[in-house]
Amino acid sequence: MTTYIALLRGINVGGNKIIKMLDLKAMFQTLGFENVRTYIQSGNVVFESDEGSESLLTGVIERKIHEVFGFEVSVIIRTLAEMENVIANDPFQLSEPEEFKRWYVSFLPTEPSAEALDKLRIYEDGPDKMHFIGREMYVLYDVSVSQSPLFKVPFDKILGMSVTARNWNTVNKLVTMGRME
Repeated sequence: MTTYIALLRGINVGGNKIIKMLDLKAMFQTLGFENVRTYIQSGNVVFESDEGSESLLTGVIERKIHEVFGFEVSVIIRTLAEMENVIANDPFQLSEPEEFKRWYVSFLPTEPSAEALDKLRIYEDGPDKMHFIGREMYVLYDVSVSQSPLFKVPFDKILGMSVTARNWNTVNKLVTMGRME
């Protein structure tokens, strides 16, 4: 069994695409996944499966969400080992808990193209710090997400793919949950 973490994009935000976590957990269980746990209302699911293909899992979960809840939701999957690497690859090495509130990881379904990265280079060295490592974009906001010039950058459009972000505390909590039996 492999431990996976599913990150759902854009649910329970601003009264849109509402999914109760108990209902989401039950839906995952109907797919035959084991040891299903959810974390906070933003669509984080830790589960176990024998399926080895992240893309297959993504498709199955997205189709089931549409079938059960009636709307489309992008899902990004990482194995527990991949999420542990997200933490290990940390480009910022911060230690103050207050800083963690301004520190986000955006998860991408695939590595960005060289063309997309070139378009985003202009945002790397401002007051907000941004680094791409593999399929993750690490961002440390100078003040806060909502007060950042990056808040208005259409990353999905520039990258040509759906992106979902989690703060550093959530990333660490999901890894902790994934390690628990």
